[in-house]
Amino acid sequence: MAPLREGILRRTLDRAQESRFPLTPQRIVHDVREVMPADGIVALDKGMYKIWFARCYRTRSANTLLLDNALATMGAGLPSAMMAALLYPARRVMAVCGDGGFMMNSQELETAVRLKLNLVVLIIQDDAYGMIRWKQAVDNFPDWGLTFGNPDFVKYADAYGAKGRRVESAESLAPTLEAAFREGGVQLVIVPVDYSENTRVLVEELKNRVLEVAQ
Repeated sequence: MAPLREGILRRTLDRAQESRFPLTPQRIVHDVREVMPADGIVALDKGMYKIWFARCYRTRSANTLLLDNALATMGAGLPSAMMAALLYPARRVMAVCGDGGFMMNSQELETAVRLKLNLVVLIIQDDAYGMIRWKQAVDNFPDWGLTFGNPDFVKYADAYGAKGRRVESAESLAPTLEAAFREGGVQLVIVPVDYSENTRVLVEELKNRVLEVAQ
């Protein structure tokens, strides 16, 4: 199983340092890993990006990638990160949320600011319920009712007393995250994502790799 896993990771991460914009999920996972220390805690909300993080984010300490897997609890990322920040104030803590999941519980920014927590909220923006959209497409269902508009997240953060930062290029994600951590407080970092390779990487290449090993 180890060779199979390593092969899958190599193929999955082949876009990890691409300069494409909006960013590939591989690039986002790669850059988050770059800025998080071994004991840094990443709390995942639920969305398409969760699959990419679950498969590609290599943890270096126990209990540093928090997710509830198949329970699919949208809106859980921010409060999970808040609790981690309360328990471990000296460690870097990041919530990774899709725009849909974040907006289901975004009012908790008020609590995080009021408690003077130090945490970064990475909002992966695709203006859609990306995982549902992808699963429907795989099963040849029509795309209906799964896209939406978003607020200006920078102004939204400011309204709660937090700070918002918008990523404008692939190369600026890691420096933007680093700057957010160094400044402290509650920081929102908004990054657009390109999910166009979901089926190729997560379905087709995975199936082909398993068949190669089986033979």
